[in-house]
Amino acid sequence: MDVASIQQFKEQTGMQFTNSELLQTALTHSSYARGGRRKSVMDNERLEFFGDAVLKLVVSDYLYQKFPSYSEGELTKLRAQLISDKNLAYLADKLGVGRFIRLSSGEKSMGGDKRLSNLANALEALLGAYFLDAGWDAVQHFFKEILTRFESELRTLDHSYDYKTTLQEWAQRQRIALPRYMVDREVGPDHNKVFHVRVVLDTRPTPLESHGEGRSKKDAEQQAAKNALSLIDP
Repeated sequence: MDVASIQQFKEQTGMQFTNSELLQTALTHSSYARGGRRKSVMDNERLEFFGDAVLKLVVSDYLYQKFPSYSEGELTKLRAQLISDKNLAYLADKLGVGRFIRLSSGEKSMGGDKRLSNLANALEALLGAYFLDAGWDAVQHFFKEILTRFESELRTLDHSYDYKTTLQEWAQRQRIALPRYMVDREVGPDHNKVFHVRVVLDTRPTPLESHGEGRSKKDAEQQAAKNALSLIDP
């Protein structure tokens, strides 16, 4: 990376590296390091290993502070969802990391700069490098900021996210009755039906209601639970 590229990376991501060699290593894919005559070039795999530990600590601290009533199991599940490869790649793409990764010509021609694993691994390596370069406070501030900015989108990306279970766990913590789901109406022919579902929570002083729709009752209930969670922000 030349001086202009390094400056552009800093401006685009907000990561203020002082050690440009550490930054370049974090952005070097193994295909580039092992290609041609680049035998002395280091790839980012060691930094990826280190960055994985940094990432887990940053996200654990973020969730521990944000959800003081969550159990260990709830925190563990939410952390796993937030730091999945899909979500890390999404964040890396939002930050434009792909355009700065050093790849072999073959890897790049096959779309390596957009490959999910390459993006996720590069972001982990960057976090490890940033920790070594700028310290805990800097990497914590950086990653918490992008988590806060994109958390709702990350939850939406993870199709395995179970909004009904999260809503039920919230109701249990509030010591109120479990959410009640009711089908308000079904619209359309059997082969193309849309279900409209309502969920009711026995909150005080006024019960909370939210609605959702979907191609199946299950999808509609998940959507209703998701909409309810956006209202209570557990």
